[in-house]
Amino acid sequence: MKSILILISLLGITLPSAHSRHVPFYRKDYTYIEHFDAFYKVHWDISGTDWNLAFLTCEDEGAMLFYPKAQGEWALVKNLTEMMTEVPNVTEIFVGFHNEFNLGEFVTVDGYSTPYPLNVHSPLSDPNLDNCVTMSIDTGKFHEDSCTRTTSTPLPFVCKKTEDESCPTIDKGYKYIKSSHKCYKVNNKPQTWQGAMKTCFMEGGILAVIEDSAQARDVYNMVDGSTEYFVGVRRLFSRSDYYTVKGHKFSDMYSLSYNDQNGDCGTVSSRNSDRIYTSTADCDQRLPFICEMEAQK
Repeated sequence: MKSILILISLLGITLPSAHSRHVPFYRKDYTYIEHFDAFYKVHWDISGTDWNLAFLTCEDEGAMLFYPKAQGEWALVKNLTEMMTEVPNVTEIFVGFHNEFNLGEFVTVDGYSTPYPLNVHSPLSDPNLDNCVTMSIDTGKFHEDSCTRTTSTPLPFVCKKTEDESCPTIDKGYKYIKSSHKCYKVNNKPQTWQGAMKTCFMEGGILAVIEDSAQARDVYNMVDGSTEYFVGVRRLFSRSDYYTVKGHKFSDMYSLSYNDQNGDCGTVSSRNSDRIYTSTADCDQRLPFICEMEAQK
């Protein structure tokens, strides 16, 4: 054993510590908090005159408007502010709870029921204004508030980024779509239909199949309006019905307008309109394509 260790030393190889941990990186302006395994950025530029603007700012950074998923998570905001050299004279921040859909209760910015009772107190008398929630930096208490602030009373906010583990792959091309609980990837490198199916299969998925209006909308939001994409539909033999790669007759599924039925392999496009259209193409033609895989439970 001693001779092995000497050899390792001579080769300049360093054995990693059994307790070493790789700290992930997102952006230089985000702080990683190991306890919550997430990245945070406090927007203290006092530009938060609108809850929607706060939401869109976080989205532009690939993150989400912060809300504490665990009751103790609120305290990290206070800790982050105490680390700053200059802090605006404010006591509240916008958080990712809202009642914009008038459901009778607050929901999270990512569309779920609140993770615990909010104990929200409303300082406002107009119920039409109480659609958004603010949080005290010092106590973590929540208040119903107007979603729109005046320029003289803006609010800071926090963006949060977590590693997306919804898709069962480390291929960053796959994006989790919550509405259909699927992961989609647009492959822009043209392939034949068979080559496209093989690529999706090797990545752990299949060519995408549109089964309902929600999935049609998801695909619409991903595609280039002027481009046609192979999807998981084809004729089994000449002049037969079209079947999906999941084994179902396509005509029995979500109804989409076929522009023609001259080719044997299915395609979709938006044709720069407000909906998805299906068509067909020669299976040996080379087109970009869309893969799908089931999200993790």
